[in-house]
Amino acid sequence: MRSLHHFLLPLAAFVGCLVPPAGWAGCNSPIVVPIRFQQGAVCWQHVGAGTTFTGQFGARQHVTAAAIGLFDNADGKRTWVTAGHWQISVSGPGGFFANGENGELDAILPRAGEYSFEIGPCAVWGNQGMIEICAQ
Repeated sequence: MRSLHHFLLPLAAFVGCLVPPAGWAGCNSPIVVPIRFQQGAVCWQHVGAGTTFTGQFGARQHVTAAAIGLFDNADGKRTWVTAGHWQISVSGPGGFFANGENGELDAILPRAGEYSFEIGPCAVWGNQGMIEICAQ
C-alpha cells in the first residue's frame, strides 16, 4: 500500500500535462478489469481507467485495497482536474459487501469465489487512476 501513496505526487504532476475526457464513461458504462496476481505476488496494481476490478479470492483471505485518481471539477466559469483518494468497496459471494474509508479498504473475505472491487463516485468513472489490491 505504501507504493500507492508514492504514486499520488507523480500523478498530480502528470495532471498538468493531460486533461481526461470528463465523465465519458458516466455511471452506466462499467470498465471491468480482471485481477491477475503475478505468481508469488501479494499485491496487484492497475494504472489507467477502470471502474470494476474482479478476481478469485480464497475463504478467510485478508485483503487491503486503495484507490487514487483524478477528479474533474467545475465552478461554472472554468474546469480543472485534481488528484485524490477515490471511494472503494468490495462485494462477493453470499451478498458480502464492505466499504472503504478515505480511499482505503481492509476486509476479511468470508468465502472463496469471485469478488468485485469498485471505485466511486461514479463521476470519476473513465478517469485515470491507480488501484492496488493486496491479499494474504
